[in-house]
Amino acid sequence: METKKLFKTYLKYLVPTIGSMILYSTYTMVDGIFVGQGVGPLALSAVNVSMPFVTLSFASAILLAIGTSNLITYSLGRGRIQRGNQYFTMGLSLALGVSLVISLVAYFNLNSLALLLGSEPEIHEYVLAYLGTIILFSPFFCMTYMFEIMVKADRHPHLAIIFMVVSALTNIILDYVFIYIFHLGVRGAAIATGISQVLPCIGYTLHFLSDRANLKFTKFKMRRIDLRDMIRFGFPAALTEMSTGFTILVFNQVIANHYGVNGLAVFSVIVYLMNLIVNAMLAIVQSSQPLLSYNFGAKNMTHVKQLRKYVLYTILVSSSMMVLLIQLFPNAVLSIFLNHMEAEFIELAVRAMRLFSSSFLILGFNIGIGGYLTAVQRPRDELIISLMRGYIVVALVVFTFPNLFGSSIIWLCLTISELITLIISLYFLRRERLQRTQA
Repeated sequence: METKKLFKTYLKYLVPTIGSMILYSTYTMVDGIFVGQGVGPLALSAVNVSMPFVTLSFASAILLAIGTSNLITYSLGRGRIQRGNQYFTMGLSLALGVSLVISLVAYFNLNSLALLLGSEPEIHEYVLAYLGTIILFSPFFCMTYMFEIMVKADRHPHLAIIFMVVSALTNIILDYVFIYIFHLGVRGAAIATGISQVLPCIGYTLHFLSDRANLKFTKFKMRRIDLRDMIRFGFPAALTEMSTGFTILVFNQVIANHYGVNGLAVFSVIVYLMNLIVNAMLAIVQSSQPLLSYNFGAKNMTHVKQLRKYVLYTILVSSSMMVLLIQLFPNAVLSIFLNHMEAEFIELAVRAMRLFSSSFLILGFNIGIGGYLTAVQRPRDELIISLMRGYIVVALVVFTFPNLFGSSIIWLCLTISELITLIISLYFLRRERLQRTQA
């Protein structure tokens, strides 16, 4: 009976979380679809070049959101309600300040930022138009994500999917209006995405100001130890998010050298698919973390073990479904983003998508194990996993393997790096079990 109740509670958090994350991924893909179909492959490549900045914005939100959420739920699990409210207010205040600083610095260094991200002469104007507009809305991206995580700690996870649906529908409608009716191109896509973040931000704010909210805004004192713990718990997850941008940056450089503009356009499609699966994996982890942290704080290790199994099984099923879809219907997936493609381009794209998608089976387990280790108060282990997975191993593999084994290996580089990281992840998971058993 206890197991059934725990599973129902897990589903209660999982369904809205993964639903909202898939919707988020879908409406970010809508930008790619409308840009690819309505403007062209060069514009789609420009959006892809801008992606690392977008991931940086979200990484700053994740750094504070995950760290704050862990501190809040741990405090609530120990009955410290007022301390939880203080963490809540402090986390939101920091998120607003950090996002404003990032936006201002980026906006006044737009051209340099575009070149740093790898903008090429053929797509530079597209990059400036898209990136310059997105920067103006990046504080809303940060605050909306922060609120989304907080509303789960507030025990109102259903609100996340409600606001995400509103946001997704807004983005789809405005993308069509700005690109096809007003012919604003990539700038229109960026405006649509930005406005779609403003609406849920307002909705979340109204919720936390209402009597329905359990978490309340309150006065707080910025303590160094609280800030340290917040960063300590959130840093690994932030590195995971930022690693997506770093991976895109690394692959863009190597693919441009080996395959040129066609390769960048193909990789742009792959990036949207990769973001979909990574966000789904993050959603699975984030939905379980409040439950894991709560039960770990309450010393209920039986529930902790059971929740870990639920997470890993969910990752296996969802990632397998995604890989099967790409393996069986690559042409259909490709045609969603681009039309009027030449036979040579289609051949390259299909081969690349099938090879690259094999990494989706592995990366979810690395994200899942890392998230579990953070929830059970072992953020240092996840930090090592995140560094190896998102930076060190992938950079070494991508920059060396194509020169050793030829251009085709590029599309398998992420799979190879994820396999290497999985060995490290399994070592840390086994060590955590052994140390807990011996304690």
